[in-house]
Amino acid sequence: MFTRPTSEQILLAVAEEVRDTVLPEVASEPVRVLLGQVEQILRSLAVRAAHEIAWIHDEVAAIEEATGEDLGRPSSLHLDDVVAWYDASSRALSRAIDAAFAAGDRDRVAQLKALLDDRSANEMRIVGALDLVGRG
Repeated sequence: MFTRPTSEQILLAVAEEVRDTVLPEVASEPVRVLLGQVEQILRSLAVRAAHEIAWIHDEVAAIEEATGEDLGRPSSLHLDDVVAWYDASSRALSRAIDAAFAAGDRDRVAQLKALLDDRSANEMRIVGALDLVGRG
């Protein structure tokens, strides 16, 4: 029992119940495969729930540093507001990339591309690690 459950803890507990309680009771192989996928998705969502806002803050800080723009702060720590702030930072990064391409500044393009690579790496830690059971 959790006295102060986080989204991460809840998702992990449900994933564990799917794996340990539900899956052993299912005889149908296609349904077992589907439940294995559900378990993996729940675990991936748990990671995301635990770190998403911190990852966004880190990425926005890196974008501010690279672009020289002060992107302010989100109006609250509610996920919708943080994601809106992240979207605004993405537009700032896009403007900087467009300007670097227009200027023919290869070094600047490479620097900004590295930020995009970092963003992709964060996503791949979650989505890329998703090895859907029974798919291949």
